[in-house]
Amino acid sequence: MKNKMKVLTLLFTLSLVIFNFQNVFAHEGITVGDYDLEIGWLTEPPITGQMNAVVVNVTKGEDEEPVEDVSNLTVNVSYGGQNKALILQPLGEDTPGQFVAPILPMVQGQYTIQLGGRLGDTDVSADVDVEEVQSPIAIQFPIVDSSSQGNSFGLTGWLSIFGIIFGLAGTIIGVMAFRKKS
Repeated sequence: MKNKMKVLTLLFTLSLVIFNFQNVFAHEGITVGDYDLEIGWLTEPPITGQMNAVVVNVTKGEDEEPVEDVSNLTVNVSYGGQNKALILQPLGEDTPGQFVAPILPMVQGQYTIQLGGRLGDTDVSADVDVEEVQSPIAIQFPIVDSSSQGNSFGLTGWLSIFGIIFGLAGTIIGVMAFRKKS
């Protein structure tokens, strides 16, 4: 009976692992003519107020040869009706076909990358929704309770109060002593 329970437990655990489908954040891939483009964030998850970059990987053909000339490719980011042109630059010397456009996302939500222009002789026009930008709470640890932080006066606050009280008391005593001499 114990062996049957162990086998059932093992099978149940394996089924959970095998059939556990979760959302995996990945770069979005599109094909334009002979070109394959992969678009996403350099650092995932993207967090508001933290420097990041849009990554664009470009390959051509069935052998996925990296494309190094993207000078005629335009990249814009849009959010909430606002648009901003981004400037692509190579990710590094050792990463042909990979380009980044630095950006500092300041608002939580869904950003859209708009690709335009040309790659070689191929016209490019595509909109790609990249992973949603999240609040810093998504990666914050430990979680800071802002309600207790705002109400906590702390040692510095109390020392300031006592300093003001003692200063006022000294001023009053000094004025009273000065009046007695007169």
